Amino acid sequence: MLSAWKAASCCSGRSNQGTSKMTQPTPRSSGNLWPNDSRFGRRDFLKLGLGSAATAFLPGIAAASGRYDAVVVGAGLAGLHAAMLLEEQGLNVITLEGRDRIGGRVYTLMDVPGKPEAAGEFIGANYARMINAARRLNVDLVEPNPLAPSSGWYYRIRGTNIMPDEWPDHELNPLSGDDREILPNRLLFTLSHRNNPLSGRPLDDWIRPEFRKYDIPQDRYLREHVGLNDETIRLMNVVLHTDHMSNTSALHECRRYAVGEFNRSVALAQPDKPRSLQVKGGNSLLPLAMANSLKNGVLTNKTVYAFEDRGNEVMVRCADGTTYRARQVVCSMPYPVMRRVKFWPRLPESFARAVDQIDYGISIQVHFLIKRKYWEDDGLPSNIWSDAPFERFAALARGENGEPTSAIAFINGDEAYKYDLMTDKEVADYTLRELIKVRPAIEGALEPIVVQSCHRDVHGAGDWVFWRPGQVTEFASRMREPHGNIHFCGEHTALMERGMEGAFESGERAALDLLLRG
Repeated sequence: MLSAWKAASCCSGRSNQGTSKMTQPTPRSSGNLWPNDSRFGRRDFLKLGLGSAATAFLPGIAAASGRYDAVVVGAGLAGLHAAMLLEEQGLNVITLEGRDRIGGRVYTLMDVPGKPEAAGEFIGANYARMINAARRLNVDLVEPNPLAPSSGWYYRIRGTNIMPDEWPDHELNPLSGDDREILPNRLLFTLSHRNNPLSGRPLDDWIRPEFRKYDIPQDRYLREHVGLNDETIRLMNVVLHTDHMSNTSALHECRRYAVGEFNRSVALAQPDKPRSLQVKGGNSLLPLAMANSLKNGVLTNKTVYAFEDRGNEVMVRCADGTTYRARQVVCSMPYPVMRRVKFWPRLPESFARAVDQIDYGISIQVHFLIKRKYWEDDGLPSNIWSDAPFERFAALARGENGEPTSAIAFINGDEAYKYDLMTDKEVADYTLRELIKVRPAIEGALEPIVVQSCHRDVHGAGDWVFWRPGQVTEFASRMREPHGNIHFCGEHTALMERGMEGAFESGERAALDLLLRG
């Protein structure tokens, strides 16, 4: 039985709002101008405990028949940052969001004990725009409460339990020499960055022609340039957020780890400051504060299905029958979502190919209530890193005194695709069965409460953009170009940064492009 069951998403479920429960929540309605419209106001923020950032009054919203200077589509970090910058320059802006919540892939699971982050976990030391936004909005940043403890793991590889101290000399360890000391959960990070051609380079060098020779399958790159064997590559693939190394550009992965290296260098240059941060009370509180700062707020439950650029204005059409008019538009939709959207005039052929072909990495999280401390029953560490179907499983120690609050199974990449054929309840049941097969002590100790996935949300796409072999060469240099009066942003269009700071970077660039057009 699943009590307190829900499926959450950045993100999840088969619900078009990304959240489903056995008892469905009723979307908030403004009750004034448009049926089924929702906007986030003061009460919503106070309910989430935002504190001083939530005390500002959210003004009423202009009628849909009015014309705006700009419509921003998407209330994730990229869209919200763009909207704030445009308002600062005196523009009349309305922001539309298809979900019934704010934040996009930044999503704190407030109903799960310990409030784990569904995505957007850490604010890096180099996330200058994001940190500045939090400070301006009086949102408190604190040292991070990690997704799972760094200790207390064991490994389950090819059906065998392996303790960390056994790994260096274990027969299943495929590495040689000093590399045998690298634990399985560190293989992807450590070895993907080895001999990285982008190491120490400017962060936008990944689109330079001289690096196109690395726009090849990642597994081929690891064999030819790093000298890895097939079993090492197989273990690295367990936690890959793309679909498979054979279908992932090595240049994408080199860029990913070069940006991470830069982030670490910024942190090391500030030894008196934390290496990363989180929002006190949950990272979702930052996009909520950003939305609350906008003069016209954010309209939720506004699924945009068409853009019609008439030259002097753009008509933005929503599935609920409303239309919004503006001189210009900022669109932060990820490409897999844009595939279902009509553009008139049509997108240029090269841009349309990018929208059709570029994907996001996928993952599934199943969160559990811990009813019994199963690790006390079998004497094993509480957490498992595995090549089994559940991949990673951990008890989250997010209580005030470090006590376990909930547990999570985290499946990503190639292994996650089969979950598209399951309902959320089937996902939870299947994952629990697989855990019990490997660890019988878990039976009766866990209760599934949340399934979360960016990929399964009709308004989402996946965890983050990834590039297939050849796509960086074909598409990367042109993804930031506007289409008439429509400007595009989102983490997938960022040139320098990745993740949440990449979203801020892209929103800033799109806002500037719009302002320069006048």
